[in-house]
Amino acid sequence: GVDARRDEAPSGVAELHPPSALGRLLPRGDFVIVTAPETPQTQGMFAAKQFRAMKESAFFINIGRGATVVLDDLVSALLDGEIAGAGLDVFQVEPLPKDHPLWTAPGVLVTPHVAWSGPYLEERRAEVFLDNCVRFNEGRPLRNVVDKAHWF
Repeated sequence: GVDARRDEAPSGVAELHPPSALGRLLPRGDFVIVTAPETPQTQGMFAAKQFRAMKESAFFINIGRGATVVLDDLVSALLDGEIAGAGLDVFQVEPLPKDHPLWTAPGVLVTPHVAWSGPYLEERRAEVFLDNCVRFNEGRPLRNVVDKAHWF
């Protein structure tokens, strides 16, 4: 498979950094938005150390995978005022238990694992599927091939 990760910022992106830069970038962000896939490298990538590095006025948003965040550390960061709030669509444990402290934590918005949804989703899926059928028939490389070595 082809690795889709980029080394240079595409048009419209001011900066592009490798995952190793996360520690020095977190203190800059007003909003930290996680869209990372779950891989052995991303599991628990946001824990107490990362939340402490964020601004107290910052908001943490996870629309990627729940396993990227240590849930207890996020709860502590919120309740201790280390971060201002969170928008969460995914959780380390799903469904989020009815008695979980995130349901009542201040500054937290919980959505029911729907961040993947958007306009034209079905049309885009169908377009890729049909294009891949043609490519397969012609012996050309397919689009959006999962690289199982990278987990995505």
